[in-house]
Amino acid sequence: MKQMTTTSSKLRPKDFRRAFWRTFSMGASWEYSKQLGVGYAYAMTPLLERIFQNKPDKLKESLKRNTEFFNVSNFCASTIMGISASMEERYADSDDFDPNTISNIKASLMGPLSAIGDSLMMGTWRIICTSIATVFALKGNFLGPLLFILAYNIPCTLVRWYGLKYGYQFGVGFLDKLNMSGAFEKLSYYSSILGMIVIGAMTSNYVVINTPLSFGKGKAKLTLQGDVLNQIVPGLLPLLAVFIMYKLLKKGVNVGWIIFGTFVLGIVCSYFKIFVP
Repeated sequence: MKQMTTTSSKLRPKDFRRAFWRTFSMGASWEYSKQLGVGYAYAMTPLLERIFQNKPDKLKESLKRNTEFFNVSNFCASTIMGISASMEERYADSDDFDPNTISNIKASLMGPLSAIGDSLMMGTWRIICTSIATVFALKGNFLGPLLFILAYNIPCTLVRWYGLKYGYQFGVGFLDKLNMSGAFEKLSYYSSILGMIVIGAMTSNYVVINTPLSFGKGKAKLTLQGDVLNQIVPGLLPLLAVFIMYKLLKKGVNVGWIIFGTFVLGIVCSYFKIFVP
């Protein structure tokens, strides 16, 4: 990674590198009242100690303020850290700067960045990586899990680093510029399309439902799946299974109950020869 240039005589590239590495352990201190708050303050500490190195009272105040409730997609937290660091510098240089503004900006960014991080990386890119890696894993190729680890974590790591870098350099205007350019909307739209394509492909390839049910006798015998359902839509049974689960999730049914129900239904249908391996 390239060295991070700063616009401040206080913060050094080493401070940013220390803060960057600390973001990986941010979730280790997760708890219900503040969630990632303590981990966020821990990651910000190298920056804050440099910014307030001659102002212990402001440092203590800032550390306490940064342990407030915080929750965002972990790899997006560094963007907020960079923006907060630029604002903390303004507070260090001016007593007229209201520190509550830092907390307000941080709180206002949690929702949008969580939505972007969860939908693009967790909901789309992770599924794409899983689908590619699964192909290798099903064939017994050891590259399957390794490919997933690299394909998913390298982009997340780059988001952490460049989010911290550009968040600090551009400050609050960083996200405003992206928002004004329409980049968020375009990225979300095309990523959702790609995600749906990948989910459809995974449904067709990895959701397997076979039924031996048939009608008629002799040459007039028709199998329910091969001669009827698949003639309407190939792979209709797996598609219906995924659609039912999607509807249950939309209605707020707990994922655990869906998994348990699928497990029980599979055993019952297998026992009565309704479905077969």
